Amino acid sequence: MFTRRKLIFSGAALMGMAVLNPLLSRAATLAASSDSHLFYQISLLLTGRARLSPLVAERALHALAAESDQFVARLRQLTAALHSADITSADRLNGHKLMQGVSGDTIKAILSAWYLGYTGTPVPLRAVDSTRFITYTDALMYAPTRDATVIPSYSRGQTNYWIQPPETLKKD
Repeated sequence: MFTRRKLIFSGAALMGMAVLNPLLSRAATLAASSDSHLFYQISLLLTGRARLSPLVAERALHALAAESDQFVARLRQLTAALHSADITSADRLNGHKLMQGVSGDTIKAILSAWYLGYTGTPVPLRAVDSTRFITYTDALMYAPTRDATVIPSYSRGQTNYWIQPPETLKKD
């Protein structure tokens, strides 16, 4: 006999699995995929961060790989070059010969994806270009001025807050 209690319990269990399944599969995919893990580790090194969003890392890797068929091979080549040169921080890349040629282009592509939040080249006034969106609010370009600059598109206050000039303009 199927009771209302069993129906509610079964529904709750199915909903719980539906909610947890994407989270578990994403973590398993990141751990299992050596390219994703490699990209994440290289991104940590290049950005100088202790932690980055694994979801944004996956999106950036996917966008960079879609932009160039050779990106994953270049990423592996860059990893080997960084290990052989004993580069353990981004500061050691300043003026290093790795910043020239294919390795330098790969480094710049990775950093550009993290800081700008997209890959490719946007073409103004065009409906189609090579741009691939990665993230907006998690783009690292906003971090240095986060205390003074609000990420565009977010309201700084209540409705019509912009009618009154800021206090600093009144004093100047």
